[in-house]
Amino acid sequence: MLGAQDFCGYYDFTFGHLRRRFGQQAVHDLWRDAVGLDSQQHYLELGAREGLEGLYKAWTHTGEDEQCDWTFTLDREKNVLRWDMRKCPSKGFLLDNDRHFDEDYCDHCMGWEGPMLAKLGLEMAAHEHNHCGQCWGEIRVKGVPYAPLDLDVDIRKDPRWKHGFLDRFANHVKQPVLTERSSSPDVPTLLEQHFAKMTTLTVLGRGPSALDLTGGGWTPQPDEAVLLTGMSYATRDVYAGRADAVLINSPPDDPLVRSIAARYVAETASERPLLLYAYLPSVPPMDFDAFGLPRPLPILPSVIRAGLYDHSPDGVFPTTGVFLLMLAVAIGKRLRVAGIDRYSHPSGKVYATDSVASKHQLPAEHSRACDERHMRLALSRAGDVVTLFGA
Repeated sequence: MLGAQDFCGYYDFTFGHLRRRFGQQAVHDLWRDAVGLDSQQHYLELGAREGLEGLYKAWTHTGEDEQCDWTFTLDREKNVLRWDMRKCPSKGFLLDNDRHFDEDYCDHCMGWEGPMLAKLGLEMAAHEHNHCGQCWGEIRVKGVPYAPLDLDVDIRKDPRWKHGFLDRFANHVKQPVLTERSSSPDVPTLLEQHFAKMTTLTVLGRGPSALDLTGGGWTPQPDEAVLLTGMSYATRDVYAGRADAVLINSPPDDPLVRSIAARYVAETASERPLLLYAYLPSVPPMDFDAFGLPRPLPILPSVIRAGLYDHSPDGVFPTTGVFLLMLAVAIGKRLRVAGIDRYSHPSGKVYATDSVASKHQLPAEHSRACDERHMRLALSRAGDVVTLFGA
């Protein structure tokens, strides 16, 4: 028999498999029908008999069974049932075991709770989750005034709340990711819309071949977007011009993020790039807000949805330049790629700014085989729309 948390890995794989095999709607149908309106019948029954009180009893009992570190609060006068999750055992299982097969595991909770609540005449008035095991939500009787709660246990007062990337829901509906850029609640769609007017994406890694391009008189055209690694954005080592998107390196360290922030905050709002990050489960979370940066957008939904990346729970993942290449292919434009030299440029240099040839040993979280496998897949998918320097 499966234990209380053992199903989490199966959930993650099943959601991801359905998305890839049958599309986005299939996994939403699974959440609604198989989970919310079938396997969770006990919530429907208690909710039908006792309303918010019944759900309070059911979820309190579930929390004990699944060893949730959370608090449920029922305020009848304010018409609100609230939870504050400090450590989700379900998402926690995936983080602890380096698993990320589905593009967005945390969305499944709203995917099954929303339809179930709607059937009971209730609704999720507000909800947020940070994909790091922390979330909160407030449920109310639909059509009846309610007042949000101000509690000492509010997870948003916990320092861990600043980790990860936030998804927000209001009245069951997922909210736009960046309202100033797009009305879409979906990050891959937002990225496609952001680059919709571009005909070319130029991806610059930090290898010597980047200077073959940037040092040879090239300047971006008006319909060309430049994608940089966080290190190149901070140091201007291969390109000093405007960046349209910056992928912060994984794992990041304080000096790097501090340098990225110094340039970012010095630029005008119109000059600032989209900040991106992988949010890999094996990499300790980073509080970007502490450096004055907004939470970067996650790239894994885009590259997983495009079939360009399967996260392997072994601690090895592509380098930043290769992740940038995969993301650019997922967005789907003509590509110009330079500076991804697989640490084997004919000059013997590892990075473009090396003054002498140097030997390079990849950190434990990267491998040449991993990079080459993902590069081959990305370039094969891109076909003849790629101009490649180096590699």
